[in-house]
Formats: sequence, structure tokens, C-alpha cells
Amino acid sequence: MKPMKVMTISDFKYFFDKKSNSFFDSLKMSHILEASLKYSFFSGGKRLRPWIIYNIGRYYNIDEEKLLKIGFATEIVHTASLIHDDLPAIDNSDYRRGSESNHKKFGEWRAILTGDLGFILPFKIFAEFDNDESKYLSEFFSETILSLIDGETLDVSFEKNIINPTQSDIENMYIKKTSALFEFSFACSPLLLNKKEEFEYLKKAGKNFGVAFQIYDDLKDVYGKFEDVGKDLNNDENKFTFLKILSIDEAKTYANNLFNETISILSNLNLTNFIEELQKIKSLIERK
Repeated sequence: MKPMKVMTISDFKYFFDKKSNSFFDSLKMSHILEASLKYSFFSGGKRLRPWIIYNIGRYYNIDEEKLLKIGFATEIVHTASLIHDDLPAIDNSDYRRGSESNHKKFGEWRAILTGDLGFILPFKIFAEFDNDESKYLSEFFSETILSLIDGETLDVSFEKNIINPTQSDIENMYIKKTSALFEFSFACSPLLLNKKEEFEYLKKAGKNFGVAFQIYDDLKDVYGKFEDVGKDLNNDENKFTFLKILSIDEAKTYANNLFNETISILSNLNLTNFIEELQKIKSLIERK
């Protein structure tokens, strides 16, 4: 890897959103669903996952346009998962990122189909890559999506008392529901270059970061303010999270330890500049 200047997440968001508009134009979707998907896609997300993909990928000297397309595909799936999460049958949330959730804005039928579309579009994007790259990305991404759906299934099963979860069960749900996309984001670049050992290291970094991120998010749901968080609060009151089992301090310590393990892995790979920006992002996540 070669050291490179890392783009801040705020600068990257502006850059990425501008590129995303052109990527959307190339997809040629039905205008009925395109309006719905764009509404949620451009509703104020941090672009954390594409930011991770882009900056780690630049350390590996992977083509910038390619990294942006992978980030775009990843953010589409993240958006689709949030659209489905907010539906009345799952979390029944009226707001997301300070705006009406997709089903409140466009109706439940269109939100369901928009989410379905969002889970498929990335494979159309990956089909444009070289054969080996397309194969590697599609295989890894299909595993990622299956894991994400399994994690959401576990989450709802806990809430509906189909399963009475232990701490290990809750962490497994976090790994599947939240860490899966972070694992992909951290590890897709060494996958493209067939660097198997670094792929495994960065997958682990993504897994640890994802669980820590979810714990911080659980804390925001309980102690945040709507104007900061931008979604319905205390929606996790009937959900099984670490805060059902651990105290606030214990949960924070657990998350911080996982985050520090992520930093240790990144340090071993000499991702120094990336680490500095990731630590700033962690501070922002914890504050809100």
C-alpha cells in the first residue's frame, strides 16, 4: 500500500453525491421507482460505507471510478435495507434522517418495490466490471445481502418473541444485520487484487467496526434527540439490544474495545491517515 491523502467524509459526501447522480442516469430505471429510490438515497446519509470503500481502495491504488461504482452499489443496498426497515410490518417508522420515511412519502406498495429494486441493482452495476472482478464482487455481495436479510430476520424474531436471545445471539444479529455491509466495505479492495490474507484481516476489521457502530446507534436511540438523530426515537424499546443485557457503561466499553481492535488491524496494514479520519468519525457518531 502507498500512503495517500484521505478525503474527509464531508468532502467525500459532496463528491460522491454528484457522481451518484450520473450513475443513476445510466441505470435507466422506471421513473415510478426511480423517484422513490432517489428520495431515500439522497435524504442525508453520511456515505460512511462508500467513504470506507473509496479510501481503502485508493491505498491499494484501485481505479477511482471503479471504487465509486462499488460504493454506489453498496449505498443503494444500504438505502434499500432502511426503506424495508421502516415499513409498518417491521419497525413502523414515520421518519428517517429527519424526513418522512419512504412508505409515508410514496405509499407502502412503492416502498416495498423500491427496496426490492435496490437489492438487485448492484448486480447490474457489477456486471459492467471485468469478468473476474464481476465474479468476485457478485459472490461477496450476494453473501453480504443474504447475511443482512438473515440479521433483520433475527432482529424481528427477537422482538416477536420467536427467539429468546442471549448476548451471543444479539451480537450474531448485529454481525449479520450491520457488520455485513461494513465487512464488504472494508474488504472488497483486497478481494479485487486477490490479496487473501489482507482480505481476511479487513473483513474482521469491518465486523468489529459494524458491531461497535450498532451499539453506538442503540445508545443514540435511547438517549439522542430527534433533531440530531433524524428518526423516531425509542423505537428499540421492544427490541433486544445490548442495552437489554449490559449497562450503558458496559455497552460503551464493549463497543470501544471492538473499535480499538479495528484500529489495531488497520495500523498493522499501515492505514495511518485513514485511521485518523475514522477516529474523527467515531467521535461524531458518539456525540449524536
